[in-house]
Amino acid sequence: MATVEIRGVAKRFDEVVVMEGIDLDVADGEFIVLVGASGCGKSTLLRMIAGLEPITAGEIRIGGRRVNELEPRERDVAMVFQSYALYPHLDVRENMGFSLRLRRRPDAEVRRQVDATAVTLSLDALLDRRPRALSGGQRQRVAMGRAIVRQPQVFLFDEPLSNLDAKLRVAMRTEIRALHQRLRATSIYVTHDQVEAMTMADRMVVMNAGRIEQIGRPLDVYDRPASLYVAQFIGSPAINVWRGTAEAGAGGLAVRLPGGTVLSLGPAALPPAPSTALAAAFRPEHVELDDGGPLEARVEVVETLGPETYVYVDIGGERTCVRVDRSRRMAPGDRVRLRVPPAAIHLFDGTSGQRLGAGHSVI
Repeated sequence: MATVEIRGVAKRFDEVVVMEGIDLDVADGEFIVLVGASGCGKSTLLRMIAGLEPITAGEIRIGGRRVNELEPRERDVAMVFQSYALYPHLDVRENMGFSLRLRRRPDAEVRRQVDATAVTLSLDALLDRRPRALSGGQRQRVAMGRAIVRQPQVFLFDEPLSNLDAKLRVAMRTEIRALHQRLRATSIYVTHDQVEAMTMADRMVVMNAGRIEQIGRPLDVYDRPASLYVAQFIGSPAINVWRGTAEAGAGGLAVRLPGGTVLSLGPAALPPAPSTALAAAFRPEHVELDDGGPLEARVEVVETLGPETYVYVDIGGERTCVRVDRSRRMAPGDRVRLRVPPAAIHLFDGTSGQRLGAGHSVI
């Protein structure tokens, strides 16, 4: 296996800048997930690593070797595509061993590697079947097996689970993660699904509009988003965001919403100037039901999900999501009081969206 180093990589189509200034280090054996909305550049970056897309500027190194000028077949990477890309006229064994036969490996070696990989992926009973006789999950495992038998330096996954139904996606992401733990293969995985990113990544790379917003371990990114974009993209249900202006209060800094509601942020070491545009964000699990709380709310929607319940309430015109214990019975129209602990609030610049301050969640 190998490291991947990306330095100052840019991609332009004529005058259109797709991405610029991408810097990323992937350690040997690490599972990195590139995550972001459609069109953010994550698949383009993966294709540039693979050599399927030329880069406009910068440098890519795999295993310490510069690969900018190398053809895809010379980079020693294997890619698993969203569409599986299996040969319909070949059976599973032939699909998995195809790349080895292209390299003119001995038949005995091809059979040995295919058989061993098939056992690892629970495909040993399906080796004589054609792709049309396989389920979506089985086809994806064959595509993964075709990559594994090559024993490349780096595995590249381009949204491999997006064509599967929800239940199968959960099962397959567990399989991929378990497989990585066994192989310890350097892997770069692209997805638009933040749940996949959270559950699979050693580190996640959140991309937006052709740039990297944040790199970090999943829980670090979740607990301390570097920008409002990251805060809103990572987490399900989405984080609550209240936009208002800064004002000084008896208890310290506060945010006043357009409707007049005031959210206390507590003491702040470096409070913004009064009337500065702010965005205060807090996750549903951090809102507390409290009969003596400062925020009055009216219940609008109740979503019962089995182990937990999410309640959407109106607070001074702001729709806010609250996670409550499943034993708490609530119905639309109920009146409740809430509080948001200042330590649970993330504060962002209302214009740039960048996180304000350091240390404490508030600022």
